[in-house]
Amino acid sequence: MDERWSIHANEDACDIAMRAAGSARVAADEVFVAGRIPPDLRQAVMKVDPDALIRDASEGWEELVLGHGEARDVLAGLSELPFPEPPGYVQGDVARVAVRAFVRDEGVSLFVRAPEAHHLRRRIDEERRNR
Repeated sequence: MDERWSIHANEDACDIAMRAAGSARVAADEVFVAGRIPPDLRQAVMKVDPDALIRDASEGWEELVLGHGEARDVLAGLSELPFPEPPGYVQGDVARVAVRAFVRDEGVSLFVRAPEAHHLRRRIDEERRNR
C-alpha cells in the first residue's frame, strides 16, 4: 500500500511540509501527502511546531487513477471543479463525493475516503460507458 499522511501543524510547519513530494495544502493548518515523508522533513516540521501531528492516513483514503487521455472528459461529466493544468491540486466534489485530486501529466489521482470509494468508482465507470 502506498503511504498517505495528514500533517496538522501551524502555517510555518505546513510550509515546510509542502516540500514533500506529493504534498498538497488542504487548509492553512493541514497538508496531505501522497507518498513518503523523509525523516529530515519530519524533524523540520516538528522543530517548527512541536505540537504538530503527523498522522498515517493510508487506511483512510483510496486512490482512483484516471489516465491522461480520459481524465478531463470523465471528470467534466462528474464535477464542476476547475481542474488545474499539471502539476496541480484541487479538492472538492466529484459525483457528490469529497475528493482530493492531484493533476499530473500522466493523469489525475483522486483520493477519496474509503467508505465512498465504491460509489465514486461506479460513477466513473458509468461516465466512461456514456462518453
